[in-house]
Amino acid sequence: MTVLQESRLFGELVEILQQYPEGVNEHTLLKSLDERGAVNLDEDTFRDTVKLFRTHFLLYNALYQLRDQLWREARGHLEITAVRIQLMAYHPGQSGLEEHDPMRDYYLDIDMLEKTTEQDIESALNNFWKRLHEESIFSSGGLQAKALQTLGLKEGCPAPEIKRAYRRLCMRHHPDRGGDPERLQEINEAMEILRPMVRP
Repeated sequence: MTVLQESRLFGELVEILQQYPEGVNEHTLLKSLDERGAVNLDEDTFRDTVKLFRTHFLLYNALYQLRDQLWREARGHLEITAVRIQLMAYHPGQSGLEEHDPMRDYYLDIDMLEKTTEQDIESALNNFWKRLHEESIFSSGGLQAKALQTLGLKEGCPAPEIKRAYRRLCMRHHPDRGGDPERLQEINEAMEILRPMVRP
C-alpha cells in the first residue's frame, strides 16, 4: 500500500463507501482502492502475512482519520468494525465517537506498525480466524449471548450496564496498562456484536 496525499485517499474512500450503503468488507474495499489506483497491492499481498498486516494497518489508520474528519465537518459517521466498514448519515444528537476507543488509539499510533512483530501478526490472525469460524456456527441470538458472556454479563442486561462493563474491561486489559492485546480484541469484537443493543 503506497502513501498518498490524505485528501485523495479520503476522497476515494468516501466514493467507494457511498457505493455500499449497507457496508463493505475490508477485502472489497482494498480491491476497489487498488482498481482506482489509490493504493498499489502486490500480487502476493493477501498471501504474505506481513504485507497483509501492513496494508490492513495503514487502511485502518486512514479510516479512523477519515472518521474523525467526517465527524468534525458534520458530513457523516463512519462505522468501523473488523468485518464491515459503513458510511452513515451524520446525526448531531448522536455521539459520533466512543468516549474511549482502544482500537482507534491503536490504529492512529503509527509506531504500532513497527512495534508489531511477525510472531504477533501470526498469533493475531490465527486467533481471529479461529473465533470467526466458531462464531459462524451460532445464530444471531447465540452470538449476542456469547458476546455478553465475554463481557461478563447475562442476557437481558440493560444498555448502560453493557457500556459500563465494556469500558471497565477495556481499561483493565489495555496494553498500555499491561493488559493482554488478544483479550482486548475479544472484548472489542464482543462490543461490535452488541452495538445495536446499546445504540440510542
